[in-house]
Amino acid sequence: MVDLMDTIAIGIVVLTSISLVWTEKWRINVAAIALQYLVVFWFVSQSWPIGLASIKLIAGWVAGAVLGDAVSALNQQMVVNRVISARVFRAFAAIFIILLAFSAAPGAGAWIPVSTPALISGLILIGMGILQLGMTTNPMRVIVGLLTALSGFEILYAAVVSSVLVAGLLALVTLGLSLTGAYWLSLTPHEEQL
Repeated sequence: MVDLMDTIAIGIVVLTSISLVWTEKWRINVAAIALQYLVVFWFVSQSWPIGLASIKLIAGWVAGAVLGDAVSALNQQMVVNRVISARVFRAFAAIFIILLAFSAAPGAGAWIPVSTPALISGLILIGMGILQLGMTTNPMRVIVGLLTALSGFEILYAAVVSSVLVAGLLALVTLGLSLTGAYWLSLTPHEEQL
């Protein structure tokens, strides 16, 4: 049963990561972040107690809600890239990162004491977050990229350290990123008017 759930979790990570890179609709991005944090909860709960792992889930969902509320309050649409070649390039880069994560997982498993599905998911999320950061200057997409990379790090770090203080600190960083993103989104329309 656990193997099936791990496979489903990897599938969710792949789909949500590609969705974050491909789509420009903020509602889909917020839903993808929520699903990613559900997967983070699943993998962290394999190493930590459920109560401690639920901190990741709650912090991730609150971060998504804060970002979604910030975008919807501004009636702001994300910048739509009409050039199909840019989207195709991002899709190929995402597929490359996924293949790289699958091929690097056996070697990285010798260094990081985590199950292979959790390692693959963590590497995919870190790679996709860095890809997102490298390809945009849109505030919403930058914060989503940071949250994605941080969630991948949290999966890998949870297997190494099981500390209440670290869980609280990482939740604080997640919430701080979302609040920073909301503030950044609120400043963007005002800067364009100057």
